[in-house]
Amino acid sequence: MDKNNKYLYIGLFLVVLILVFGVMRVSMSSDNEKNVTTTSTIGADTTGASTTGANTTETSTTGANTTGTSTTGMNFTLFIYGNANGDTNIDQQDIDLIEQIGAGKADQTLLADANLDGKVDSKDVEQVKAIIDGTATEMVVQDAYSNPVKVKTPVERIVSLDRMIAESAQAIGGGDRIVGVDKDTVSRSIILPEISKVKNVGDASEPDIETIVALKPGLVVDNQNFDEELMNKMKKAGLTPLSMIYHGDIQNSLGYGKMLGYLCGSPESANRYVDWMGSTLGDIHNKLADLDEDERAKVIYLYPRKGGALGSGGDECPTIKTLQFLGANTMTKNTKDTKGNIMDTASYFEIDPEVVIAKNPEVIVMEDFDVALGYGLTDKAVAQNELDKFKAMPGFGSIDAVKNNKVYLVDVNIVSHSNCLGALYISKALYPDQLADMDPYKIHQKYVNDFLKLPNMDVKKDGLFIYPEIS
Repeated sequence: MDKNNKYLYIGLFLVVLILVFGVMRVSMSSDNEKNVTTTSTIGADTTGASTTGANTTETSTTGANTTGTSTTGMNFTLFIYGNANGDTNIDQQDIDLIEQIGAGKADQTLLADANLDGKVDSKDVEQVKAIIDGTATEMVVQDAYSNPVKVKTPVERIVSLDRMIAESAQAIGGGDRIVGVDKDTVSRSIILPEISKVKNVGDASEPDIETIVALKPGLVVDNQNFDEELMNKMKKAGLTPLSMIYHGDIQNSLGYGKMLGYLCGSPESANRYVDWMGSTLGDIHNKLADLDEDERAKVIYLYPRKGGALGSGGDECPTIKTLQFLGANTMTKNTKDTKGNIMDTASYFEIDPEVVIAKNPEVIVMEDFDVALGYGLTDKAVAQNELDKFKAMPGFGSIDAVKNNKVYLVDVNIVSHSNCLGALYISKALYPDQLADMDPYKIHQKYVNDFLKLPNMDVKKDGLFIYPEIS
């Protein structure tokens, strides 16, 4: 090789090195622009419109009930606009993501437009900062029907048309803001001694609008019960109605409890309750998450209907969702109602006793509607009588759950309403060995003492919540 050719090859080699290095830098830069966040965004499962895009990380998920930043062990979305990454909190990560979206480096997410003005920009960053430091004068939240609702904040006066929302307000430290309640909440003086004394505004489905207006509330809340006509009446009267979800997925009830804390200007107090209950339930869920199929309790959920009939639920039933959260096989597949309709995905329906017999569940969870169980109800003879009547139904003696004494009456107040508490008792009944170190009574006691501020209540003496009782 002569000297000229030698220099030529060296030169070509250097050019190739420079080109390769340049390509590597461009590729690395591109990757960095894609991976703008390590948290998940809200997905199409909840809103009907996908909010995940190419500029999110590969760890992003598409379900509303998934998140990479929950510290509670529970994965829910805090449905406040400004919670750009769709996790359980509003924090600096949301500010960072909003800035990336505004710069065109990330796709817009459902809750990124914090002030709901149709664009994501610096004003949304300012709104999120105001939410974080507690100076926001207005927040936009998503209601139970996926509608945005603007609320003046902090909310000082609330009318609650649901006992569970009133109880939740007390648990997060906002009970003193409740100025009016529905007639059902008025009857809950044992568990809500102060809130039950405020103004009675009537039945939750037909409240007295004039009475509510006179109370001058900043917010009127209910548990997914407002119909369009009632909401329009309230809006015309100058009220702000907000429908929440407390009767359903456990994670929803925690999420809306946290939302209520933000609206009241006390997110720290709400976090204290939600983080405690969330981590407690998260631990239970994690212990049961890897059960083999033959270890999953085969459970049928039942409740009494008029005339001695029995009701049950499909996959959209709140109690079924709780049981599934606890790893149970709810035996909902191919379940028919009394008319022969397949009710796998229904909420509630009347079930033929013969269907229960044919399915032969290992465990039956039977909801009690304030007959034998609840706060202030302590007569075990009444509970035993209700249990005996159920077991004596024609043909029920052949069911494994009946033969093995695995039929449990459970209080409606901790199943359909305070469903987090219901999950504690039911999980212990289903999996006593796996949850040997979990005491639902002890956790329930802490709840009423520390969060409901009832220092003199003893849950073992002042009520029955599951029968037969569990150890």
